[in-house]
Amino acid sequence: MQKNSKFTALTAGCALLALVIAATPSVASGATLQPSPVGPGPVPPQYATEYAGVQAELASFATKAGTPPAHASTTLGIELLTANGNIGPGLLRPGAINGVETELNAFQALGIGGVTVDVSFPLLIKSTPDSAAYLRFYEQVAAQIRNRHLVFSVEENPVFSGTPLTPLHISYAGLTLASYAAEERAEAKTIINDLKPDYLSLLTEPDTYTDALHITLDTPSSAVAVVTDELRGLTRHRVKVGAGTGTWSNPSIDKALLAHTSIDYLDVHVYPLGPTMLGNLQTDVAAAKAAHTPLIMDETWLDKPTSGEGLGPVGAPENLKVKSFSFWEPLDETYVAAMTDYVQAKGFKYASFFDGARAFFGYLTWSPSLETASYRSFSEQYNQLVGANMQSLTISGTGDALEHALGR
Repeated sequence: MQKNSKFTALTAGCALLALVIAATPSVASGATLQPSPVGPGPVPPQYATEYAGVQAELASFATKAGTPPAHASTTLGIELLTANGNIGPGLLRPGAINGVETELNAFQALGIGGVTVDVSFPLLIKSTPDSAAYLRFYEQVAAQIRNRHLVFSVEENPVFSGTPLTPLHISYAGLTLASYAAEERAEAKTIINDLKPDYLSLLTEPDTYTDALHITLDTPSSAVAVVTDELRGLTRHRVKVGAGTGTWSNPSIDKALLAHTSIDYLDVHVYPLGPTMLGNLQTDVAAAKAAHTPLIMDETWLDKPTSGEGLGPVGAPENLKVKSFSFWEPLDETYVAAMTDYVQAKGFKYASFFDGARAFFGYLTWSPSLETASYRSFSEQYNQLVGANMQSLTISGTGDALEHALGR
């Protein structure tokens, strides 16, 4: 099944993330997971064609996933949605860190080994309003992650200002490749010195960045130029710094980054599983191995394109609604198992399931009223369900599939 994949990850994950879990008591130490009593609902007739297409792509991918070694070294992670920079002012509210703790506790109970956090550009730049407060919040987040001995991966993605995906209003007017690189480097320096993550990705989806920032980053020459400038004079200490693309982009960008920059790892994002995208992924893996450069996949989830969602930020709310319905759960279960096999077989150092942050803990059952509900209304219901299930350590069938993939 083919579809224009531009903004795929944007529409797949970085929405107006209202997953701000209420300040509630932490999960008790030693608490055990329990399966959700709610199973997947039937596929609505209007989604039958899309479901069959995704199912076929997934089945093809599963046959190519490979066999992991007996003692796989890949760390599996999840996106820490409660700390996503697009939440903006919500991160600064009293008790915001309690939501982070709840989410981390639930992840730990699930057996996950790491988390990915979008510390969005330019939140930590001194000229950004409340930058000091954002830094204090992320310092608390980093401390919570380190206290749990989890792998800590940071994406320095731009805030998606002016879209339905964030309440923040940030002007990128006047940015050039040089000025953006200088500001991105300044924020990277703060991230390295103050947050001390294990991994820091400077560029992850050049096409998405291009549309968000209104500067051209989605060519090999421009991607190399900006990453080179960002790395120039940047003291990395023990932090591994990387860059890369989504597999819907031409692999020539990743090849150029490997050949002409000093990145510590190649970062790939995987959402669609169509033949072209899987071919690009295969090319990226081979290029990284030839360059003796480690591989990271700090965003991946099963893409579920539908005919009426629209492209780009305008389509994001509809996409997020559709893929959160429980009728997708059997495919997500297969996807989690297959992708775990794939990243372990290919020797990825780290791989993070973006939407697993919610799907591992539940779905909403499709209904005509949810179909027509606004994204905000839908999201409020979904996040209430997910927050309650995180508190009670109730997991979906997809969460159970992850447990089995982890060998627990």
